Amino acid sequence: MDEILKITDLSFGYGDLKLIDKLNLLLNYNDWYTLIGKNGSGKTTLIKLICGLIDDYEGQIEFNFLKLTEENLFEIRTRMSILFSNVDDLIVEDNIYDEITFELKNMDYSDDLIEQSIDDINAYTRIKDFINKDIMDLTLEEKYILVLTSALIIKPKLLVIDETFSKLDKNLRKKLYDIINSYREDNKLTVLNITHNLEDSLLGNNIILLENGQIKFNESVRKVFNDKLLTEDDVDLPFIVELSEYLKLYEVTDDNYYSMEELVDAVWK
Repeated sequence: MDEILKITDLSFGYGDLKLIDKLNLLLNYNDWYTLIGKNGSGKTTLIKLICGLIDDYEGQIEFNFLKLTEENLFEIRTRMSILFSNVDDLIVEDNIYDEITFELKNMDYSDDLIEQSIDDINAYTRIKDFINKDIMDLTLEEKYILVLTSALIIKPKLLVIDETFSKLDKNLRKKLYDIINSYREDNKLTVLNITHNLEDSLLGNNIILLENGQIKFNESVRKVFNDKLLTEDDVDLPFIVELSEYLKLYEVTDDNYYSMEELVDAVWK
């Protein structure tokens, strides 16, 4: 079986208010998913349910073939990393070394294995370039690389990004996403990226639309845009997708393209 996360008939709410209503979802190993939905659609509630912060729900959540229960919660959390929106809340230690090794120590890693883990993650994030700096002196870029390093150093099976990069400029967002994608390709990481910026969906395999506490669809990026599964009320389309549509209208191209490189090649071939 290929799924890393399987959610079956999941429901949660307060009284008669259903925030999540018989939701079903499958995420596969080594795929990148973009989760979108309007405010109030249930995105934050769903993430809290997945990571075990809410336990009074109906239905079943299985992660890496382990049922989400109190007994399995610690083991599941050693295989899952979650980045929430406020980066400052993600930093809990006073120095960089303690910050990136915090979870490893909780998992009883030996000193040798901790050092090897730092070397392994440094190949992607270059954390050693500033590991001796005071946390208070970090640049914005270094701060985000720090929290990303802390998330990836435990070698998770699933990385959840909950609007963590939404306020960053395009160049820094791209750098962080490139780090994640490079790591994912080498380590079979599944990514679930919650965002309001649909430009970010072009990095991934699938787009998931959450609406009124239910999954409206979980489809490939190409199918979502080719079949126009999103309405103007859902989100603003990525620039490259809109441009492709205009070029198709004027018969410059005959297909949709999802990167500038592909579109330029198609126009100039």
